Amino acid sequence: MTIKYSLREPMAPGNTLMEKFQALKELGFSGIEITNSSTSDFADEIKAASDATGIVPNICSSRGSKGLLDARPQERRAAINSINDALTLCTEVGGVGVIFPPLIGIKMGGGERIPDLSPLYNTSTLEKDLLIEILKQDIAPHAEACGSRLIIEPLNRYEQWWPCTVAQGVEICEAVGSPSIATMADLFHMSIEEADLAEAVRAGDKHIANVHLADSNRILPGYGHTDFGPPLKALSEIGYEYYCGFECSIPPGDARSELRKSMDYLNSHL
Repeated sequence: MTIKYSLREPMAPGNTLMEKFQALKELGFSGIEITNSSTSDFADEIKAASDATGIVPNICSSRGSKGLLDARPQERRAAINSINDALTLCTEVGGVGVIFPPLIGIKMGGGERIPDLSPLYNTSTLEKDLLIEILKQDIAPHAEACGSRLIIEPLNRYEQWWPCTVAQGVEICEAVGSPSIATMADLFHMSIEEADLAEAVRAGDKHIANVHLADSNRILPGYGHTDFGPPLKALSEIGYEYYCGFECSIPPGDARSELRKSMDYLNSHL
């Protein structure tokens, strides 16, 4: 497998989008994850930079809400609108999908969690059932119509209560039953939550539509103790065809040199 490397927008060298896209082309990247500029206001600028460099804006982010699972209906509606706007933008700029960690906005972002209604339902059951229904009714139809995907992001237990494993992401995909709902493999979070990184990737199989790269200390691969060989080989085994994006800190020094070094390090494990 040849890795198609991507980089999150804030990590890319340069001050403007065009400068960032140009820097990634020079470094040998294939994609960029659009975060700060993930609104329709930047659509023309993103497309112009992509056309000029060949760098694909493979991931977009939804912005401006606490999340689909906030206890407040107005926050849930704002999240639906934000995600659907991001899905539309992603299609317009030629991306793969929109990343969505279901509960980070509640646990880490100051949102309001749904209360426990035991003995009828506890909070976790309500969150899971509500997410599935919102995805079925409000997100998947829009994603299917515009030809994009919502990519469920499992995070470690310290950042969201659920989903935390690739298998839990797959459960959501299968419960919704739409080709527009996918999940992803983030090797940093997986190093905390998964017993076997390679087996988790194999279990995710065709549901995986994005990969995040970071070492065990959340620095560029090559600075911690994660063994990247087995999960990278597992990605090859399942025929993974999308992007592997760095989502981590870059050590002090020359960012370009560090990024090149990390890509060489990962390529040596294929």
